[in-house]
Amino acid sequence: MRRMFTLAAVAAALAVGARADGQPSSAEEAALAAHVAGRVLPWGSTQVASAGFAIREIGEMDTACDDAWRSLKSRAEYDAFRLRMREKMLAAIGTMPERTPLNARTVATYRRDGYRIEKVIFESMPGVFVTANLFVPDGEGRRPTLVMSCGHANEGKDCKTYLRACVIAVKSGFVTLMFDPYYQGERRTSLRRNSTWSHNEMGVRASLIDWSAPLLRIWDGMRAIDYVESRPEVDASRIGYMGQSGGGTMTALMEAADGRIKAAAPSCFLTSLRELCVHMGPQDGEQNIYGQLAFGLNHTGYALIPDIPVAVTCKFADMFPYAGVRTLFATVRALEANVGIGERAFLNCAPGPHGWTEATEQSSVMYLAKHLMPERSDLAIDLEDLWQLDLGFDMSRVDTGLAEDECGCTEGRTTETLTGWRSIMDIIAERASKAREARRPLEAAAAKADAVRRLAKVRLPAETGCRVKETGVAQVGGFEAVRIVAQYPKTGHMLPAVCVSKAGESGSPVLIAAWGDRGKGLEMAREYLAAGRTVMIADVSGTGEIGKASHIFYGAKDRPDEGLGAMCYLMGETLVGRRATDMLVLADALSKRCGGAKPLLVASGPLAIPAAHACAADAAAWSGLAVKDAPPSWRDCVEGGAKRMQMTYYADIVPAAYFAYDWTEL
Repeated sequence: MRRMFTLAAVAAALAVGARADGQPSSAEEAALAAHVAGRVLPWGSTQVASAGFAIREIGEMDTACDDAWRSLKSRAEYDAFRLRMREKMLAAIGTMPERTPLNARTVATYRRDGYRIEKVIFESMPGVFVTANLFVPDGEGRRPTLVMSCGHANEGKDCKTYLRACVIAVKSGFVTLMFDPYYQGERRTSLRRNSTWSHNEMGVRASLIDWSAPLLRIWDGMRAIDYVESRPEVDASRIGYMGQSGGGTMTALMEAADGRIKAAAPSCFLTSLRELCVHMGPQDGEQNIYGQLAFGLNHTGYALIPDIPVAVTCKFADMFPYAGVRTLFATVRALEANVGIGERAFLNCAPGPHGWTEATEQSSVMYLAKHLMPERSDLAIDLEDLWQLDLGFDMSRVDTGLAEDECGCTEGRTTETLTGWRSIMDIIAERASKAREARRPLEAAAAKADAVRRLAKVRLPAETGCRVKETGVAQVGGFEAVRIVAQYPKTGHMLPAVCVSKAGESGSPVLIAAWGDRGKGLEMAREYLAAGRTVMIADVSGTGEIGKASHIFYGAKDRPDEGLGAMCYLMGETLVGRRATDMLVLADALSKRCGGAKPLLVASGPLAIPAAHACAADAAAWSGLAVKDAPPSWRDCVEGGAKRMQMTYYADIVPAAYFAYDWTEL
């Protein structure tokens, strides 16, 4: 528990006395430091954390998305709504790449009992090689087909669990394709980063240039469907999709985005975003579409946009909360009844933790066979009977198609050895370079203000309705220290600050937003206090007293605010914009305390980015800007390519902003 410093304790510390030169003694400095760092808000860090308020906002928006589906009362309303939602989703993920030749080839074939396996390579974009295993049942004629997406296993398509799913599908009569995702399997790079870390890094960079992690992953899935459609064994009118975990994410995204899919079985992903953010926080890059909750898309939408049979596959003890699955499924059932489409969805559940098992692989394939093979339409699926398959199951005793030494399509099992290979990071860098070269410099203050307010969603103080209240005054170390709270309406989110000044001295005020806490802010303030200037030391969203993280976002252990950044992303806002708004609100309060004098804004670390946005949004609100230990420019991050894989964050970017400006240009 943080120690609370009472006025009596402060007075006792001050009793040591000031130095003869009039400067504060070490005891006085310690007392001031304690007062500035002490708790300003009435409750502890868990109760006032910015992340907690964001979770509440997400809960309300997620519920509103479900309510919108439940409000539909006819088939015509449903069709119009779901198709409009698909258009919004496709617009939000970004501009699709050009559909270029696949240049597909089979590099090896293995014959098995009743089927064959082809090792396949195709290009989703020029030089972006996708490695895949194609399972083809023996016999003549065109067959129904399943495309499968991997979860986050490092082995990608050659993971035994995923090979087993392909064998189950091909022995059920499906042509089956399983391909490696970015940074997994043979598409892992020589940097050998964790796949979730890499997907986030890819997604953050892509978001700056009107792409996204979901777009790039969906594009691979669409090109995989293009490939199977080109095969003579495939009936293009009967294509299904299934996947587990990260592959469950991709199945959900694909069924909503691509109308060629006629049935789907996403596993261990679909839940409710409100339950997810409470239990785990927002997930890695491919799972989040910018602004999806703002335009009405939650997990329920993935199941309802396509109007196809969907097996919502889940586990009772999954990290994706089963309670959220039940909430989602209740909305799906209500919609089905309201619009009269019958029960299109199937709750494919099983005991156990996160992961595909023999039971859920078999039940998913059975469900897809039931809906893609007319001759099997009356197939009964007894889940409780299938659960027995997991008891005593031994992967080494079943057919998985390929032995370890048979896996791989490329030399050294890496696409980097292929002639013409290109990293997706290099492609992103090229797109970013072209965007920078094409944009016009934002020279006029009005142009900068328009850009940051439009793209970063920065609001001016009058637009927020924020209320400011002094909650305590103390004489500390020869200074007057006033505790101040700014509180936003509706959400109740609070910004704590301490305003420090010395009687009889003057000078333009200073607002300090320090990366870390107000103690670090006081260190930055000392030169200004020594010069006789009034200084407000404040915590903005996700920092200091309100910076407690609910969950650590993937790959961001050193950035507890990244989960908050991802939640803002889901809501169609930016943490950059929220923080810039905070700074403008606090500047307004400080200016009013100082007779209308405009403050200097001083920010450190990542807070330099929102500080630049705050000054650009309303240049007249400030006397100037000073930054310390600022992060790299967006150009350094997004144009660095594959050779400059440094972690960048959703907390520090503004989607699509790179077409208009770099933050350092503000």
